[in-house]
Amino acid sequence: MKRVATFIVTAVAFLLCLSLAYAEAQVGVKVGDWIKYELTVNGAPPPSDMPQWVKAECIAVTGTNATFRMTMHMSNGEDHVETWTIDVATGSGNAVFQVVVPANLETGNTVKVTGFGSVIIAGEATGTYAGASRTYVYASITKEDGQYNYRWDKQTGILLEVSVTQGSASIACKATSTNIWQSSPNLPPSLPNLSNLPIETLSISISAIAAVAIVATAVIYTRHKRS
Repeated sequence: MKRVATFIVTAVAFLLCLSLAYAEAQVGVKVGDWIKYELTVNGAPPPSDMPQWVKAECIAVTGTNATFRMTMHMSNGEDHVETWTIDVATGSGNAVFQVVVPANLETGNTVKVTGFGSVIIAGEATGTYAGASRTYVYASITKEDGQYNYRWDKQTGILLEVSVTQGSASIACKATSTNIWQSSPNLPPSLPNLSNLPIETLSISISAIAAVAIVATAVIYTRHKRS
């Protein structure tokens, strides 16, 4: 009986561990989501084989695996299309860079990044990407070939920006458009809330407006009378 009870407890604990591990590594994008990146180079001539822009479209999600159709538009007008699969829990897959990580990462969390292994999330901040203000988590990786800086959207885990710096030269890949979120419209400046103004200020303002109106009316009347 004790062995049976021990087995049950062990099995339940194992299942709970699996559930917690899965909960910690959720894919935050869905099939049909896409995001487009523009590439820029500073401090050095751009490589001849560097794309002008890259579009990542999610075409499948299975468990912690996300598959993307990657369209790379080259400077000669040609499009190169590849299929990348990334496991957000283990970092395994054939992606060239980490286009997605688990959703809702926190500072101090460890994330598996393709080509780099375990990386610690250094913090979070807010920036404008693809026309909207987004909260992102970030991490920096130092290697012999340069400094890598990643920024991922916190809510979805999708990559917002990755840059590589080597000496005075750098290459950046930054999100410029997407259907995952809506861009913020340019709203007209709001009018002041007069109800919050002190009564003295409000009275002076009304008097000034009235005085201007009287002067303007007098000028128009005088011109009309002379004509």
